Amino acid sequence: MNITSPAAEQRRLVHAVAAASDKALAGIVALFDSMTDRQEADRLLDAVRPRLRRLRPPRPITLPRLLFLPVQGVIAEARSWRRQDGGLPRSALVPIAEAVRLAMGAEAQAIEALLAGRNFADLRTVDAAGRRLWQAAAAIAPGLAQPPGWEAAGLAATDFRHAMIVAGGVWRHANPLWAALLVARDGPPDELVRDALVAAATEDPMVPEAILATLLLQAARPGSVVAAAVAARMGAPVADRVLDRWINGCSPDITVNDAQGSARLAEAFAEAMDDLDACPAGRRPDRRQRIAGLRRDIGEACRVAFVDGARAGLLEPMAASLAPPDDGAMSALEGTARALKRLERAGRVLGGGAAYDLALRQIADALGATRAAPGSNPADLARLAEILVGPEDALKLLDD
Repeated sequence: MNITSPAAEQRRLVHAVAAASDKALAGIVALFDSMTDRQEADRLLDAVRPRLRRLRPPRPITLPRLLFLPVQGVIAEARSWRRQDGGLPRSALVPIAEAVRLAMGAEAQAIEALLAGRNFADLRTVDAAGRRLWQAAAAIAPGLAQPPGWEAAGLAATDFRHAMIVAGGVWRHANPLWAALLVARDGPPDELVRDALVAAATEDPMVPEAILATLLLQAARPGSVVAAAVAARMGAPVADRVLDRWINGCSPDITVNDAQGSARLAEAFAEAMDDLDACPAGRRPDRRQRIAGLRRDIGEACRVAFVDGARAGLLEPMAASLAPPDDGAMSALEGTARALKRLERAGRVLGGGAAYDLALRQIADALGATRAAPGSNPADLARLAEILVGPEDALKLLDD
């Protein structure tokens, strides 16, 4: 009898979650969010947290999740957390949130009533309830007592004092930080970065560091954000440390089974890498090598996703079809082709143009060979070739 060990089963589940498509991952997250006990679910999601931060699937707004939104950049897994790094262990969030909820009393209940049935796609609710919650939490943070269950979570009294310095300081300046996060995909603008950091300049140094780390998690142009931080008189060594952590935490999680999600991630990575190459912090010799290595890793992940996505999402389904695709199926195939084209363009920005030239030539040949399949339609094949390869190859399919 073959008995799977709990550790092996855990690894299998982690791998399954990490390999899920964007759509499947959103469903998994929704299922986990419905659980009362999230401890096991959080462990399974650890492997995909960088991807979740980029994909941002709509998640229910809960008081703990909203409370710690401004400090998400320094939340670390309990097993890897170190107090000297200045962040918060994930195991501390629930006890602190419960302590804040009890201290706020009726105000917490009123805020939770606003959150009922809402998710983070509802920015109006996040804005109104978040500002109200962060202001209240900042007011009670200095007098908050260590909550029950703190030591049971493996944390010491000194850890609680540390956590409240970081979280309380960020909550006091959450409004300007939130203003920058709302437009993070536009950079965010330098003036909003400066506003968020200058407001926290009188706090413990861990506080502006946490604010910068949270900004980098959402920023489309991380190098520009760091440059704005230094211009706002944040010490360059501190800004460099935060940027290095961001670089080390980057993962080219480009899935091969989801063309739309792969395209979005590739475009975001390409913009971030170009921005890092152009900023003063990114041009430092020691960091330039790491950025170049990260660019190569992401570029290779994009190339693999492009080739495998074309094969699994276009060529194999059309070759196996026994009848020409109907309008709905053809629309889906065209959508996949357009997403793959976006992925190719972003991948070329990251490097390896010759590999894409070869891949496109192979795709054109494969589309030509697919004409012999029982369910093929030259006009459909030509349309896909036009999107992916170009009009000349599309005309060749029709002429042949």
